[in-house]
This record gives sequence, structure tokens and C-alpha cells, in this order.
Amino acid sequence: MDNQRHKIILNELDKKGNVTVANLVELTGASESSIRRDLVELDHQGFLKRVHGGATLIPKATQTTEDPLAKRQLFNADEKKKIAKYAASLIEDNDVVYLDAGSSTLELIEYLDQKNAHYITNGLMQAQQLTLKGFHVVCLGGEVRNITGACVGANTMKSLNRYHFSKGFFGTNGIDMTNGFTTPDSEEAAIKELAMERCQMSYVLSDHSKFNKKSSYKAFDFQDIDIVVVDELPIVYQEKLANANCQIIYTKEK
Repeated sequence: MDNQRHKIILNELDKKGNVTVANLVELTGASESSIRRDLVELDHQGFLKRVHGGATLIPKATQTTEDPLAKRQLFNADEKKKIAKYAASLIEDNDVVYLDAGSSTLELIEYLDQKNAHYITNGLMQAQQLTLKGFHVVCLGGEVRNITGACVGANTMKSLNRYHFSKGFFGTNGIDMTNGFTTPDSEEAAIKELAMERCQMSYVLSDHSKFNKKSSYKAFDFQDIDIVVVDELPIVYQEKLANANCQIIYTKEK
């Protein structure tokens, strides 16, 4: 029932921009203490801002820029390590694996021990690290984005079209209920979308900080993904993913 109340609260906020506890008690039939707990949780998850007697909507700013890869590796490092370690354990003998460019997939390489798999990536740093560890790796090539080290553009797309992957591991800059999984760059979004289409199983690796954020370009939607590997996520996304037949794997307790 908490999840249903959260949806009602957020829908009311979308319509009005602000709500009062008294209004929400009348709207949901819940007690005042239950509504206050809901607002505390939704505030913690970044969906609203609590104010005296109620809450206001936080406008969703679109992220049009991104931090360099080296800086992003430092964000939520402990959570990323657990997510990466679990993801690495999913790779099996003779898998043909696609690794997206990004800090989460770069962390995954630290935990890889499956040398009988084949690795394909559009990330220069991913390719370098895989090579240094003695793995069989193909870098797709193409125009390189300095800030992420990702290969993008027509040549990358052409190379990507030659492959079918048994598993693909992807990062994301933002996830929100309306826009799905997003990134600040249109060409990286196009590469992510095509690569995911060519995966038998697709995994998105995301720590909790990416939820309720959006960037300029959609890479894929909830129904495009098979599995999301997270430390934790806001409760309203659980139903969204379940309705899209997307499995959630939690690493917080692993």
C-alpha cells in the first residue's frame, strides 16, 4: 500500500506543484503519521522537498554535461565495487561480452577472471585494462569522446553491427520514470541503443544516485533491459521495472 500511496502523492504533486499533509490524508485515507513517513521517504529519494505542513515538487533539471570518467569513478565507489563484482561473476566460458564505456563497466574489469570469454567494447580505457589483464578484447574504434574515452560515430556503429553478444553490460547517467535511461551525448546514446539490441541478455549497472535524474538523450527504456544490478533503488521504480519484465538484483547485502 505504501507504493500505491507514493504514486498518489507524486501524481498529486505533478498536477499541483505542492501538497499538504491534510490534503493527502483526505486523498489517500491514510493516517497523518503514515503520510508524514511517506513524505520523509520520498524526500530522501529525491522526489520532493518537505516543507512545513506538506511538500513541494523538485523540478527535474536535465543534465547536459558530465564529469570526466576519472572523476566519476570516485562517486559512490563502494557501491560500484559491489555492483561490479557481482556483474563480473555473471560472465561464463565462451560468452561474447559487450562492455559499454563508463565508470561502472571499468570497475567490473577489476573483478574479471573469465579468460575464455570474448570481450568487445567501445571504451578505450576498458580495452586497455582488458588487454593488460590478458583477456581477448576487440575495441570497436571510431571517433573518440575525450571526456568518456568512448568510441562513437558511423565507424563504431558499422563495427558494432558485425556482432551478436551473449551478454552486454551498460552504464547510465540518469534514470527517471518518464524518460528511462539517459546520457548527455546523442552519439553515445545511439551506440548504447544499438549494442543493447544486439545482446541476448542485457544488464544495466547503476548505483542508487542515478535514479530520478535525467540527461539529454534517451539510450533505452525500461522494457529494453533484462536485468538491473543496483545497490538500492526508490520504491516507485520497483513496480516500473516489474511491469517492464525487468529483473532487479540488489547488491547492498551481497
